Amino acid sequence: MSKLQELERLLTKGEITRRNFIKQVSALGLMAAVSPALLSGTAKAATPKKGGRFILATSGGSTTDSMDPGTLVSNNNQNLNWQIRNCLVEIDHEFNAIPELAEFWDSTPDAKKWTFKLRQGVEFHNGKTMTAEDVVFSINHHLGEKSKSAAKGYLKSVVDIKADGKNEVVFELSGGSADFPFILGDYHLTI
Repeated sequence: MSKLQELERLLTKGEITRRNFIKQVSALGLMAAVSPALLSGTAKAATPKKGGRFILATSGGSTTDSMDPGTLVSNNNQNLNWQIRNCLVEIDHEFNAIPELAEFWDSTPDAKKWTFKLRQGVEFHNGKTMTAEDVVFSINHHLGEKSKSAAKGYLKSVVDIKADGKNEVVFELSGGSADFPFILGDYHLTI
């Protein structure tokens, strides 16, 4: 029995994975001799293993990069930011503001006061549940007098931000802004 026939037998009996089959056949330089029908079966994922390491290759990294969401400039940092943080609001593919960490929001008729109801049960990496105080802290990071946040200008109309219980955040603006939820979807304003 040839090596290819042996590998085909192991594959059809489920004794090796398709990935392992392709790897071994490719190493033998025989991939062109394999029937496509042989590889058309249902793929079976390996049993997941806890732990390990995930390596993501990106370009644009620099020694001056920072984890500060207010100073993100490169695609590399923005991608990392989206892997570990979220915004209250997300902008969808049709440019609609939709809830992300907020369940919903509402404003006064003059659009000067905005109340965001937070999604419950959201946990940080350490198991702590997100509260309105976390949102206030995160947004205030961009409002400080010495803040170098690129989003500081977007928030110049914010006069006050406060927690109203554990699951509501209230923003008071100096003037009405119907676009305020869109502003909170900016990638710098993650929680």
